[in-house]
Amino acid sequence: MSKVQVKEDAPVVIVSMTQLLKQSSSEKAVSMAIEQLVESRKHWERNELATANETLYALLQHCYALNNTMTGNDSLAKNLRKGLGNYIDQNKYKFTDSTPLITKIVKCVFGTDRKRVNAYSTAMRVALSEKISVIELPKYLKEKGGVEEVRRQGTVGKSIKVKIELGRTVLEDPILARVQSDSLNATFSTQQTEEGIVLLATREDDGSFAIRRLIQNTSAVKAALAACSIVGAEKEKAKKMEEDAQALEDDRLAALAKLKAA
Repeated sequence: MSKVQVKEDAPVVIVSMTQLLKQSSSEKAVSMAIEQLVESRKHWERNELATANETLYALLQHCYALNNTMTGNDSLAKNLRKGLGNYIDQNKYKFTDSTPLITKIVKCVFGTDRKRVNAYSTAMRVALSEKISVIELPKYLKEKGGVEEVRRQGTVGKSIKVKIELGRTVLEDPILARVQSDSLNATFSTQQTEEGIVLLATREDDGSFAIRRLIQNTSAVKAALAACSIVGAEKEKAKKMEEDAQALEDDRLAALAKLKAA
């Protein structure tokens, strides 16, 4: 496969994501894809950072494409995520379990500048929440006034009501643990109508979590749900991708049936 060619006076050539992801080992393909994007990013920083955003948008478009390809439960997506995990371990990047996939990809490509990674990943999450396609991403960023403007609008523009509704999906997630005690039941008020509660806990030295307070304050519950809005947005995106894939498969089967009937 072609290697990235870097010259001070020439742009970096990036092999298409489709070519990379068709390699025999999808796990290795992820590392190769990110390494090519890193080289392109370095070239952009050396030669174009002060004058143009086109290369940045193209880099982000590739990151966006990687994210979408890694989303799902098919074998390709799982192998790609495993390959990304290997790349992250090799480069000693640190993430929490709740770090969005797109943030991990952006950090791998753009390095450890926290402010820049946060700005780029936030803008990409806004684009994901608005269901922007990969092909439309550069146009979307330009029309919105650039990455920083998309990030800013995404941070303050989404109403708390929308965030709460997106975050509410976590109430249907698998149960992490069950806790039952007379103290908790005595604290619980049946007069509250909000379907969720907040359990404020601390992590103990032995690895356990100690529940310190049961909170049924409506504002606190809504704030907690709003904080989970990214999870809800990603679930909606994954569901939309599954529906689109199913629609394509249905169209394929329908076309095949017509050919057989002809």
